[in-house]
Amino acid sequence: VKKWLPVDMYIGGAEHAVLHLLYTRFITMALKDLGFLEFEEPFKKFRAHGLLTKDGAKMSKSKGNVVNPDEYFKKYGVDTLRMYLMFLGPFSEGGDWSDKGIVGIFRFLNRLWNFVPKPGLGAPKPGLGSEALRHKTIRKVTEDLQNLRYNTAIAALMEYLNGMSDAKSQVSKTDIETLLVLLTPFAPYITEELWSQLGRKDSVHD
Repeated sequence: VKKWLPVDMYIGGAEHAVLHLLYTRFITMALKDLGFLEFEEPFKKFRAHGLLTKDGAKMSKSKGNVVNPDEYFKKYGVDTLRMYLMFLGPFSEGGDWSDKGIVGIFRFLNRLWNFVPKPGLGAPKPGLGSEALRHKTIRKVTEDLQNLRYNTAIAALMEYLNGMSDAKSQVSKTDIETLLVLLTPFAPYITEELWSQLGRKDSVHD
């Protein structure tokens, strides 16, 4: 109990608010009153996630509007689907599924793939690097991740890639490596592959 509790963050939907969430809080408070615990709230933070809809309606089998992820895995890859789900709206509000939206994320990852130098094609041109943009992006993505603002973190990474694309002669290896590290929580597979293609022997996740 002393090592693991209270839990740092509880994430759940509104449907849990009057079921196990309420019971857990009640039991914890009772155990505190009985002298078994030193805290009365089981979770330091609570965050409720939004609802994913399609054409403005809640997804359900009876409506026949459920999105099957398998076909999108095959067509676009798992990184695209992961990123799109995090990008389509604020975490606390959810969003409306759109096939056009997922294509936008797919294009971004393709641009990233083409931007990062491949083995045998030469290293990035040495330059001063986009230092101001790099540090601005690191700060933005770090703060957004801590606050579950995944959509705005991804938007900042898109701006970062745009900025590097506009000034390619000034892009350093550090700039590119930073982009991959920041993108890893959203697109773990493509970033690991590109990290190794930059000549790194370790894992981008480390």
